[in-house]
Amino acid sequence: MASSTYQRSNQSLPSAGVDIPAAATPDIHPGMAIVGQVAGGLLHDFNNILTVITGTIDILAEAVEDKPELAAVARLIDEAATRGARLTSQLLSFARGRPPLPCAVELNELLIDVARLLRPTLGTEVEVTTSVGADVPAVFADPGQLMAALLCLAIGARHRLEHGGCIDIEARRMRADASGADGISSDVLIVLTASVSAADASPADPAFSEIRMVEDFVRRSNGRLELKEPRGRTAGVEIVLPRADRVPS
Repeated sequence: MASSTYQRSNQSLPSAGVDIPAAATPDIHPGMAIVGQVAGGLLHDFNNILTVITGTIDILAEAVEDKPELAAVARLIDEAATRGARLTSQLLSFARGRPPLPCAVELNELLIDVARLLRPTLGTEVEVTTSVGADVPAVFADPGQLMAALLCLAIGARHRLEHGGCIDIEARRMRADASGADGISSDVLIVLTASVSAADASPADPAFSEIRMVEDFVRRSNGRLELKEPRGRTAGVEIVLPRADRVPS
């Protein structure tokens, strides 16, 4: 079976250097809570279906191992089902509201998965692009909640893109500040921008209107979140998360 690159860690979040004040309890919007409950039921059923597929694909693979063309099809089914099971598990954990389980998260594969989910959701009028710098290290965060946060931001901006546009998600390593002894920043920057195609789009129309869940995730991840001032037809939000290899054990 294909394996996931999201590696779990026993490291705990550091207690110092939090840029966003911690809240005593998460302030989740009632609408998001309802969506989470409905999505949780659907994801649970879908997860059961994937369990049957992943549990029987090995039997199928053994039966066709002497037939290369069918064996290749079996491998494709295996990879797709495994990827679907991973995505479902991550989103299901968010929908159920379980405590975050931070680990080392490689952003390249996670952003690819986010784009796969966004394209059919946003429709053909919205282009979805992602990019990760070659030198971007793993971040220390809960992969399911990071995925849910990016989905929430992108889908929340859909009203601004009703006439077409682009959602771009870029991850890059931050530059070290003057205090960086080794010249390497301990943080990774994720930038999500929403650009509209329509020339008459109003720049005053907020692209990211519902970010409570995202703010809570960033706070719990010991990171920072900043809404950027719209520039022309483009609005953006920046999320800064700690590098996994710089989190104290």
